[in-house]
Amino acid sequence: MIPWPGPRPILWAPHARTVDVVTQGSGGLVASPMRLVGAHRPGYWGADHELDAGTTFGFSIDGGPPLPDPTGTWFPDGIHALSRVLPPLSGWRDDGWRPPPIDNGVLLHLDVAAATPGGTLDDAARLLPHVAALGVQGVELAPLCAYDPAAGPAAGVRACSVHEPLGGTPALARFVDAAHAAGLAVVLTTAHRWAVAPSLGLEAFGPYAVAGRLNLDESGSRGVRDFLFADAEHWFGRLHVDGLALDVEALADRSAVPYLAELANETLATSQELGRQLTLFVDGPGRSDRLTEALGRLLGRDAAPSAADVEHLRRLTGSLTPAARLPLRADRFVRRSHPTTRRAASIVVGDLTRLPGARRAMPWVPPGERHSPGDLDARATTLAFAMLAGTPLVLDTDHAPVGDGSPDARRLRAWCAELAGLRGEATAQLDLALDLRVAGSTLAVRRGRHAVVLAWGDDEAHVPVAALLAGPPSAWDLAAAWAPGTTLDAGTLHLHPRTTAVLRARVPRPGVTLTHQAASAPR
Repeated sequence: MIPWPGPRPILWAPHARTVDVVTQGSGGLVASPMRLVGAHRPGYWGADHELDAGTTFGFSIDGGPPLPDPTGTWFPDGIHALSRVLPPLSGWRDDGWRPPPIDNGVLLHLDVAAATPGGTLDDAARLLPHVAALGVQGVELAPLCAYDPAAGPAAGVRACSVHEPLGGTPALARFVDAAHAAGLAVVLTTAHRWAVAPSLGLEAFGPYAVAGRLNLDESGSRGVRDFLFADAEHWFGRLHVDGLALDVEALADRSAVPYLAELANETLATSQELGRQLTLFVDGPGRSDRLTEALGRLLGRDAAPSAADVEHLRRLTGSLTPAARLPLRADRFVRRSHPTTRRAASIVVGDLTRLPGARRAMPWVPPGERHSPGDLDARATTLAFAMLAGTPLVLDTDHAPVGDGSPDARRLRAWCAELAGLRGEATAQLDLALDLRVAGSTLAVRRGRHAVVLAWGDDEAHVPVAALLAGPPSAWDLAAAWAPGTTLDAGTLHLHPRTTAVLRARVPRPGVTLTHQAASAPR
């Protein structure tokens, strides 16, 4: 199969009568006719020869002016100018790379332009040792696709490219290689919502968009799906990324075979071909911010949380176990035609928690949305609840501030690493329900052997463990505490105001059972 995008120009233009590939020669523009690929690929045109690396080229439809390649990977002169053939990406050192499990792990979201002084991928690569020290499994990169700086990404992006001010595609390759050397997986956020904007002129080639959205279920949608598959294959195969974060709202369709189901099948096949695990994270409006919104209601109050806030968090805890997979709808015909659909669903993660700062650059977030991360104690509490809830988690640099040498930032990073050390055991107990209890000015959320306890008042809390957790008080140890001086003494937990501690149940002696009771009403 011919690599697409690659050095040999290929174009989907189902309504064109003629297509020429136009290159920049010494004497000006040179047009060379392209040929229809064949009946097995209707609407596809291919050039007879590969182009040299660095060649500027475009496509002329029916003798019209040259237009940029919809799958162009290099736009050094801007996204509305002709693209160039990307040189081969060499120097990889990640042979034999096997990513850590990220389907239920922790990622740190990096908005490269905002997280580094120089705003480049090479600058971000220098943060990777600090990211690895957090105990996370990988990094999630905010959308990187090339866009017009004067108009912003919402006005249109080139889906297969990397923004030149960030360093372009070669810089992304260096970043991924460095991340793998540090033991970190890389997840790339796609920008499909912006990939068919009118300013890109894709209607000259075919029906890429319907009513301003990706055409995934109307006439001509086969070519659009192929375009998106080529985009995914480009990131997985050529750039070695380990996962994609998808905007489920932008990819919704009403077809018998949903695009997400087909993409899962294609990704599974690519994973088997490459010999490494690939993962698709499905996110979108209102999907990944439920836990942090519920915590924000508790932590944002000067007074004790209301019964309604506690009950809201209690209902939410019931939906956080077990970590859910996105159901891939398929009727009997689809299961016969696509036998890997059920197996492919295992690589799709449909339930994750995203900290507020990891939302800001996501395509579905309204421009200009602001969120205060809270004070230092509130951020520490959010970290504790989110890390030990057990669902796949995307941290932000407000709560895990890599690249910041201040004492507060170092303290948050150390707290994050301490919680990461406890998380492994917590995620192994996802089959157990979360149990939420309230006693006085303290709240405890327990799953299995771990319990996160929050004191929300302005005074020190001295709470008997028996009032919050099942089993004899002697069965619990203090595993971690945000505030120095937190103690567990004679069955009573002593907490500083508005701080958090983690308790861990001791492993029972043979013949002794530590019970895990269902959630009860607030006390």
